Amino acid sequence: MKDAYNPKFLKYIELFAQIGDNRRLFPKKCRTCGKVYENFPDYLHNTSPLAHGLEEFTNSLNIQHTMQYRQCSCGSTLAILFTKEDYPLLDSFWEMIGKESKETRRPVREVVGEFREQCNRYILENRDKKSQDS
Repeated sequence: MKDAYNPKFLKYIELFAQIGDNRRLFPKKCRTCGKVYENFPDYLHNTSPLAHGLEEFTNSLNIQHTMQYRQCSCGSTLAILFTKEDYPLLDSFWEMIGKESKETRRPVREVVGEFREQCNRYILENRDKKSQDS
């Protein structure tokens, strides 16, 4: 099934999938309705993507991070902040996204959307495989 993924994306997708149970990020609680998402696969499966799903930021201390936005079933926007501590290839990831954008002549937002869709599918498929193996 790995052939269904852009080969340039795959190592980054696999690393995102390992975030799964990161205790700094999860459980994630919606401040509006109180729903709790126990881990990354649970969060992806039980929320909806937003158009601006992944965005790169650099704060005033010049620390790079990435925000992932999803929508809770109550309608609230949820955000997860990824840093190099959570995702060591963050610089390399955004560099790859930029190169893919230039090589394919597509806007960065479109490439990010494609990555996000493939990453979410990979994480959910592997979650389903793990639950079948248990």
